[in-house]
Amino acid sequence: MPAVAGRVERVTARVPLDLERILALVRPLSTSLDSVFHGEDHWRHVASIGLDLAERTLQCDPIVVCLFALLHDARRIGDDDDPQHGARGAALVHSLKLGRFGFSAAQLALVETACRGHTGGGLSGDPTIGTCWDADRLTLWRVGIAPTVAYMSTAAGREAVASGRRVARATDWSEVALRLRTPSHSARSHLKRGT
Repeated sequence: MPAVAGRVERVTARVPLDLERILALVRPLSTSLDSVFHGEDHWRHVASIGLDLAERTLQCDPIVVCLFALLHDARRIGDDDDPQHGARGAALVHSLKLGRFGFSAAQLALVETACRGHTGGGLSGDPTIGTCWDADRLTLWRVGIAPTVAYMSTAAGREAVASGRRVARATDWSEVALRLRTPSHSARSHLKRGT
């Protein structure tokens, strides 16, 4: 069983997340933007899956989950082994000075922690970080790896793997933005199913 990281104290500032504005900052700095495995399509799928899991995970901050999705692989170099890409993603979070958009220091610390620790197969006791990592791991099918219950931090992630339930995948960033504004099960009906 992988090591379990502890809970992180969090404070949620419920500010709107302007995905297009953040993407406009991240795209020019990304080293993986066009990657089939780790590029923008992957970021969007992680955001969508993360929102699906967040709806089922108490005390999860969906804004942090979406920021993680946008940033965790943005500074990845190539699709092969790159153990430092999580640290580069965390550095990107810091360098973008996202606090100017109203995100709290606690939220940004969660995003940095989630980016830094998402490689290596660990688990987290924090509901937001666990949701971030589970959302990323539920996309492992894209590289020929079946997600397993042992590597899921949240009950929602474990249930998704154990049941074989396909989680919602957005085909466009506007769908993710809609889900952020209306975090209900009805919003998911507009999404294409499957991972």
